[in-house]
Amino acid sequence: MYGLVDCNNFFVSCERVFDPRLNGKKVVVLSNNDGCVIARSNEAKAAGIPMGCPAFKIKEHTDPSQVIQLSARHILYRDLSDRVMQILDQEVVNLQQYSVDEAFFVLPQEDVETSHRVMADVVKRIKQYVGIPVSVGFAPTRTLAKVANHIAKKDRRITDGVYWLVRPEAIDIILRRTPIEDVWGIGRRLSASLQARGIKTAADFVKLPPSLVRSQYSVTLERTQRELMGHDCQIANPVDIAHKTIMTSRTFGKIITDRDEIADAIVNFAERTARQLRNEGSVAGSIMTYVRGDRFREDLPFYSNSCQLTLDTPTNDTMTIVRKALNAFYHIWREGFGYRKAGVMALDIEHGSGIQLNLFDPDDYGKLRRLMTSIDNINNMYGSRSVKLTPSLQRGEWSPNQNHFNTQSKTLYFYTGMIR
Repeated sequence: MYGLVDCNNFFVSCERVFDPRLNGKKVVVLSNNDGCVIARSNEAKAAGIPMGCPAFKIKEHTDPSQVIQLSARHILYRDLSDRVMQILDQEVVNLQQYSVDEAFFVLPQEDVETSHRVMADVVKRIKQYVGIPVSVGFAPTRTLAKVANHIAKKDRRITDGVYWLVRPEAIDIILRRTPIEDVWGIGRRLSASLQARGIKTAADFVKLPPSLVRSQYSVTLERTQRELMGHDCQIANPVDIAHKTIMTSRTFGKIITDRDEIADAIVNFAERTARQLRNEGSVAGSIMTYVRGDRFREDLPFYSNSCQLTLDTPTNDTMTIVRKALNAFYHIWREGFGYRKAGVMALDIEHGSGIQLNLFDPDDYGKLRRLMTSIDNINNMYGSRSVKLTPSLQRGEWSPNQNHFNTQSKTLYFYTGMIR
């Protein structure tokens, strides 16, 4: 039996932890550059604001003056997510975090009544200690647990946030009520294709021959179908899969034409990429840097390019990766163009402690490893960028446009300043 814990309206709930005045109001959190809606309060959902709605189109759904728009604070959200997961890890078996606000776990061999009571207590504790409302769904498979969690979140009759989807007759009824587009793993294109075949609900999808689903679509979709039937297919958890590539990139808040300003961004991206490599216990064999202009600017010529350089020895050392990323950037830099996006990607990633050294590489990787460990320990204790390389500018001209931070909450302002 699988359980799925999901934080309700997570980004909005995080903002409400530090500013209770947002409770009961239409609140949306915007993506980088304040472009589109990535999280909505229940009130905003009721007003008809869809997920992914461009900020300038909110007026098409409701009075924008009645909607509180907030720029995303991903560092804050990650910190509160870690606190939620710490509480869960103390109470459940084999916790597997699926995303920033979701985690699967395996239910211990206990009776339903005992397990329900324990998880209802966990829901209360997370709300009390962290301030985030969560819902829990139980089912024989992960896909059905997603469906159960959706019911726990939406059905107002469920007051303790926990719902069980176990009995076959109950599963059949719920699948008949579940639109095909709401099934985990079926996106917009797949749902449109299935609806064209007359598949409107999850129950309709289950009735298709599995061989047809495999041949016409994919093995992955067939596994989703079998999971809806109640067969555990052990769908892989993205958190448990080691990355083959790691990329850090941003769309700039404005067109940038100055080389040093973009180099400042490249340094920042390379630092983040190196830190993620170390967090995963991995090393990169090569580094790629890319830049891209703005296709929609008719007054500026468009330019896009990338450069991949091989490292002498696979590494996760920040200084080496920054140096290689900058070398790649200087190789593709061209004057006379306006740049809107850039990024750094780690490639040829190897996992584990065994690294093939280069006989002619002069770097002392034992010393570099100890240095990076010390830097990571300091940053973990005092903030993610307490110790960093000094870029050429530090003006942050490349930062995304985020003009809707919640400045009314002094506690939130102080808190996010501390964890940066």
